[in-house]
Amino acid sequence: MRRGDIWEADIGGKAGKRPVLILTRSGVIPYLSKVVVAEITTQGKGYPTQIAIHQHGNLRHPSFVSAESLHSLPKERLKRYLGELPSALLYQVSQAIIFALDLTADE
Repeated sequence: MRRGDIWEADIGGKAGKRPVLILTRSGVIPYLSKVVVAEITTQGKGYPTQIAIHQHGNLRHPSFVSAESLHSLPKERLKRYLGELPSALLYQVSQAIIFALDLTADE
């Protein structure tokens, strides 16, 4: 389990099972009981916080990482490893999260 991995996860509630992207730093994952993930959806809406990842990570359909749909999930809710995101796309996701959460050094 590493940053940039795509897993099928049980998010619970209305979202249920869906692919997610692990965002937690790889080095700390073995010591944590939860990881931070971003939801992956097939419904692109053109938002600047949605990054097109096509079918990377063995996804069945062209998909998008939603930088505004973040969750902290217990690791046991990650059910099945699907693949990984290329580093260039992971960088784009990181930039979208900075934008989505307004994490600027200006303030």
